[in-house]
Amino acid sequence: MIYQAAVARWGETADCRLVGNYAAISAMPDGSLRLARSPWNAPPLYYANNCERAVASPLLRALFAAGVPRDLDYDYVIDQLAYDFRDGDDACWYRGVSKVPQGSVTILKCGSTQTDCWYRVDDICRSDPRGAAERALELVRDASEHALNIADSPALALSGGLDSSITASCLIEALPASQQLKTISFGQDSEWPGASSPDSMGNEIPLVREFARMHPRISVHVADPAIGDFDHRTREMAAAMQIFAPGLANVGKFHGIYAKASQLGCDTLFSAELANQSFSADGRWAYAEYARAGKWGELLRLLANRPGDDRPILRKIAALSILPHLPAAARRGLRALVHPQRRDMVRLLTPLSVEALGNQRSRAALRGSQSDWEDLTFPLNRQQAARHDYLAADSVGEDVNLAFEQLYGVRRRDVTAYRPLIEFCIGLPTESFACGGAERKLAKQMAKGRMPEEQRLNPRYGQHNADWHTRIGRRRGTLLTGIAAMRDHEFLSRTLDLDRIETLLRDWPEQPSLDIDADWPRMLAIPRAVLAAQFIGLIEGRNDL
Repeated sequence: MIYQAAVARWGETADCRLVGNYAAISAMPDGSLRLARSPWNAPPLYYANNCERAVASPLLRALFAAGVPRDLDYDYVIDQLAYDFRDGDDACWYRGVSKVPQGSVTILKCGSTQTDCWYRVDDICRSDPRGAAERALELVRDASEHALNIADSPALALSGGLDSSITASCLIEALPASQQLKTISFGQDSEWPGASSPDSMGNEIPLVREFARMHPRISVHVADPAIGDFDHRTREMAAAMQIFAPGLANVGKFHGIYAKASQLGCDTLFSAELANQSFSADGRWAYAEYARAGKWGELLRLLANRPGDDRPILRKIAALSILPHLPAAARRGLRALVHPQRRDMVRLLTPLSVEALGNQRSRAALRGSQSDWEDLTFPLNRQQAARHDYLAADSVGEDVNLAFEQLYGVRRRDVTAYRPLIEFCIGLPTESFACGGAERKLAKQMAKGRMPEEQRLNPRYGQHNADWHTRIGRRRGTLLTGIAAMRDHEFLSRTLDLDRIETLLRDWPEQPSLDIDADWPRMLAIPRAVLAAQFIGLIEGRNDL
């Protein structure tokens, strides 16, 4: 009703005037349907439109119930397995079905479709960096107040890092003085040996508890560590979404967070996921930007303090500051000289067969897309980083969040998905984020006095699935049985490199090596092969996959 009133009053400019996280369908006086999604964060919105019908919904199930054919595009599944997410493409999982992009309005008439992408990151104005930390905190407080308006009994997913902790401190300030803030954190598998990469932390609970001691109104809860396998309830998730989301391989532990929130009687689960695109951005585009601008003093201090990177300084300059400026072919060639096994990162990390990946690359070249791993470099400047973040925000993650809500009956709200906050931070110069030898400068300034100094100055990132090796390792027998079933499926046996997946499972190291070449294919390719098979089985009505 509110959105409809805004459209009636302001017409085509209504979305420019609104701040919120929405997917809206409006029936217009001329008989057309007006579909809209907010920028940065919005539920999905799918539609099918021809002379027979125009139907739209955040749920694909609703389209199929209305008679839209469920004609799966198997090539789209392959694109996802190749990490080619086709950013900005309105095509989707089923032939004849499209998706409204974020920050866009789509008008459906009988057989005709018109989309206007009204929101552009390049149009965001510059922000005054003076007093930036205070202004950003003020905006997080505003976002917290708005979020609390829709929640009677909220909980916050809390890590040991900066993002959710800063958000927690602002939520406490916005809550009535007598009310506690429930928080839920990840627990690691009881058999996990404790190994994690040098720049990450696998066990964040000690930092969470120290933070809570500083804020007595925080009530700490830990998700059941027994919940967290990559395929936990994935068939139910796929049934709710009707799509294949490869990222499900990384979010098994979120089931524990939602289950705990439901157990605590919470109606809303808060998060701070878009903080990395706003106040908690690490500023690593500065590696290339400072080199191009000749700011060598700043660059050298930044690279010298780069977390978890003990390479010689000249090698860091070559890899992080000079390489991004070279042509793509030169970048790939130089990387292959240093890391021969990473000559083809897509091949290293995907479960696709050589033939399937080759065909996918040919199709991608024709439409002008490519895998995220085809030529991965840090952005060259602040503007390029913002564009990348905006495209990445429009992902299947919103379908996943909607599925979690349906499974657990708990609404999800990202407190930091607040346009004024995001746009203020994007408008700040690079020096606000990476300066004086420190990354994430703005977030660290905001955190002063709000968390223990050990936590505030901790350079490591949280790794919620640090126990992946333990979880996959103990299930190898079951997973190998599943591989055998895939061999009898025409599409899967042709599309997946099942011999390689089987070898990765059989040749299982006792401990993770913490090396990309050995760990990442097991951590990424194996789960994605299994989840793809489960999804195909769901769509085709098979129980053996």
